[in-house]
Amino acid sequence: MEKEIYRDCQRNHARCLGGYAIDGCTQFIPFNNSKTHCKACGCHRNYHRKVLCRDLEQSPNGKSFRSLREAKRMARQQQSCCGVNMKQRKSKFSMGQREAMREFGEGLGWSMRNKDRPEEINRFCERIGVSRIIFKTWLNNNKKCYFKGTSSANISS
Repeated sequence: MEKEIYRDCQRNHARCLGGYAIDGCTQFIPFNNSKTHCKACGCHRNYHRKVLCRDLEQSPNGKSFRSLREAKRMARQQQSCCGVNMKQRKSKFSMGQREAMREFGEGLGWSMRNKDRPEEINRFCERIGVSRIIFKTWLNNNKKCYFKGTSSANISS
């Protein structure tokens, strides 16, 4: 049986000022009669991070847990087998691709805002084997280096 547990408060109190500040409340504690607001910080329950947990009273083999350490160990094992690696892959370009993107970027004026050339940009991206979004990102990341006239700069993208 899964149970909802509300953990640390995620409310950004400095949002209206353009900043980020949380109050440090580490666990939702309901008021006496109200189950929607936290007694510690006063925030609504929806601001607190919700965690779905299995009932920790019974382990998968039917025995009760002997300690909190054993329960945490089993939770870590369950997370590691179900976890997904969310790390993004960094694009690696050959020297030919970099040189072609630099030359094409100079022809575009280091901007993708050319409304009259989308087909040309798409054909170029297909020819060198790079998606349009990756080319746009490369263009934005490298235009300052190359636009200054330092076209011989060594960039390891």
